[in-house]
Amino acid sequence: MKRVFVIVIGSIIVLSIILIRIVINNDKRYINKLKSNIINNTEIKSIKYINKYDNYYIVMDNKKLYLITGDYNTLLEVDRILIHENDKNYDIIYKDERLMYFSDLSKKNKLKYRYYDLYTYELIDEVVI
Repeated sequence: MKRVFVIVIGSIIVLSIILIRIVINNDKRYINKLKSNIINNTEIKSIKYINKYDNYYIVMDNKKLYLITGDYNTLLEVDRILIHENDKNYDIIYKDERLMYFSDLSKKNKLKYRYYDLYTYELIDEVVI
């Protein structure tokens, strides 16, 4: 009986690890596909950061941050010197016709969405759900 229990628990652990690896590999493939599509369809040749939000791509290379539409037209270019570097690695999004940092926190059955200005890092808005 003890042996069957060990086999079942071991199988569950191995299956969990396999499923986690599948999810990680799919995510890496998705990011690499986004990068290659942007590199092939724009003048950007090196990508340090990429985020897809709504129908926009926010892409950063060594010198600039780009806002690119779904059909790979560049709407906005911002020098990285102007951007406030955050130490929390928040995602950059484009909302309400402006670029901003986005943070989501979960505390005590509440979900908080925080939006920070990209240039000054001041809190723009906070939504509690």
